[in-house]
Amino acid sequence: ELFLRKGRIVAALRNSVMNGFKGFDVHYQPIVDCGLEQLIGAEALMRFSMISGEDTEVISPMEFIPLLEETGLIIPAGRYILDEAAKLCCEIQQYIPDFRININVSYVQIMHGNVERDILDVIKRYALKPDSICIEMTESGFMDMTPVFCKFRKALDENHISFVIDDFGTGYSSLNHIREMPLDIIKIDKCFIEHLGEDDFSDAFVKMVTELANTIGVHVCVEGVETDRQYAIIKKMGIYYIQGYFFDKPMCIESFEEKYI
Repeated sequence: ELFLRKGRIVAALRNSVMNGFKGFDVHYQPIVDCGLEQLIGAEALMRFSMISGEDTEVISPMEFIPLLEETGLIIPAGRYILDEAAKLCCEIQQYIPDFRININVSYVQIMHGNVERDILDVIKRYALKPDSICIEMTESGFMDMTPVFCKFRKALDENHISFVIDDFGTGYSSLNHIREMPLDIIKIDKCFIEHLGEDDFSDAFVKMVTELANTIGVHVCVEGVETDRQYAIIKKMGIYYIQGYFFDKPMCIESFEEKYI
């Protein structure tokens, strides 16, 4: 049954890519400046619904994104999400001039898709400042410093495009990444945030990473902030950016524009 389900989802993904990305959607979760308590950006999150006859099933990103990567469909789907996110950024900047959009990139896009060209294309298409785009990559998705990956990082640096390490703390060589990888923002994984004020290790880890990042000029964003207690602790630690249900959940573009414009 799992094998057959995988086949159905892959077929639906292929069909969607071939038919104008019908079934794909982008949701946006606000990112807030901790000190000012103001919206400064959003993360673009890929969503997919499988349409079968008259039925529609929302597929979890944990299920469909690995299939996009496995089949290479992440390359065209990634271009679609990138374009949609840049378009929204352009619209929002009419009202919030320094608004930024965070976009997730897969190692498949880097290795086989020339994604740095796609990023520069949308920046030019929508007349965005390069620092309007922040590229996120999960810590577990990092590759060794291969020539292709180094070329990608160099292209971001040369064009002043921020690079964000996502889910920080869940990989096996976190501190090594800080030392060897040029970073602009560290996003601490929510598993360390949910127990703030209750677990000494979580408190110490978040404080240590924040102090280290501030020392070397790297900003910290925490995700998964949901409670007043978590928010109060984070504000005392000198953390710049916050993302989580405490402020807002991911939402469709219509809801995002209605609330923030």
